[in-house]
Amino acid sequence: MAEHPAPVSAFFEAIRKGNDLAIDTLLAADPALVRARDRDGCSVVARALRAGNRRLADRFAGSLAAAPDGLDIFDAACLGNVAAVRGLLQSDRADVDVRGMDGYSPLHFAAEFGQVEVARLLLGRGADPNAVSMNDLRATPLHSAIAAGHRDTAGLLLALGASPNAIQHGGVTALHLAAHNGDEAIVDMLLLRGADATRKADDGKTPVEVAQEAGHSALARLLRTSRR
Repeated sequence: MAEHPAPVSAFFEAIRKGNDLAIDTLLAADPALVRARDRDGCSVVARALRAGNRRLADRFAGSLAAAPDGLDIFDAACLGNVAAVRGLLQSDRADVDVRGMDGYSPLHFAAEFGQVEVARLLLGRGADPNAVSMNDLRATPLHSAIAAGHRDTAGLLLALGASPNAIQHGGVTALHLAAHNGDEAIVDMLLLRGADATRKADDGKTPVEVAQEAGHSALARLLRTSRR
């Protein structure tokens, strides 16, 4: 893969560190950096949120919203901006199942960041609850929600058609992810929806083994019981 120009790499490193001075300096030299993408195709808004910096994500979103092209549906979904998502869909400036440069749909982002009202809007407009990301992870929105521990969003997805047994890269199911996180509430939710506690990932491990190895012994016992 081609190397990013040095200013782009430096900008994303400054975002990772929350270095406002470096961000200000780089943006002053090149305001277009606010629309830059990292090597994975991730936007500056999503990268700031993944770094746990909502303030910085909101700052970038404000700059983008003021630009002629405005905020795109992916960043709007990340931020939980229902009005922006609705406006983009109504004006036909975005498709509900469109994929971004990083391979994720708007619903993936709503799921990852626990934006349940955006997820509800997207699903109501026909978004595919089983959309597979067009990248190496091959994740569904349910995987995204559960990996990040967003129970409400996971519950909504399951209620509106998400498969509890969909697999992502490595044969990993939502139940594997919940078991690794030790999230009993999500495990219960998945089991009630028919998740298979015996399914093995490509490494041969079941959710029971994943929970046990992660130190969640009580959850491992619950999963063993569910298989009887």
